[in-house]
Amino acid sequence: MARRICPQCGSRETAKILYGMPAWSPKLDEQINKGGIVLGGCCITRCDPVYRCNKCKKDFGAPTADLETDTTSFYFSLGGYFDGYQSVTVTKIDNGAVMIYTLGHAPESETIEKQLSADEWLSFIHSLYRCYITDWKKRYVDPHVLDGTQWELIVSFLNGKPLKIHGSNRYPIHWTKLLKTIKILGVSMR
Repeated sequence: MARRICPQCGSRETAKILYGMPAWSPKLDEQINKGGIVLGGCCITRCDPVYRCNKCKKDFGAPTADLETDTTSFYFSLGGYFDGYQSVTVTKIDNGAVMIYTLGHAPESETIEKQLSADEWLSFIHSLYRCYITDWKKRYVDPHVLDGTQWELIVSFLNGKPLKIHGSNRYPIHWTKLLKTIKILGVSMR
């Protein structure tokens, strides 16, 4: 079985967390000893993480079904002084979503607007949370580079504080996966 990549340290040495009272068996004992499974305890909630990193010991991958349902908008910008900036905003509406892609700064900016169906919106949001964005750090900054590429990610919800993450010349482990998810919308972030 392919193991998940830890969003904190990038290790593939991860284990599935098993909750509740396990039915003990030699096979389960072997999986625990090999680091493929860890026991999560008997108390089970709707937001328990699904995986644990054997290297950094961080838990990740909490269920996102409620977040997916409550997500109202997604904003992502990427760029720098020399390459210019681009941004994509996706806002949920009654029958799907509206995507606005902008390249450059006003007033010379180029803007593309596209309507997404409800299925396209759900597919995009589901793929977004498979990047483990809720497990990302809030800030990724390389202090040794003063210029370069800056980025920002903001996800808003029906109720609650938005998820805000930003960076400058440093990126989370699942960065490439995020860029592929945005490509689902028909735009390519460079």
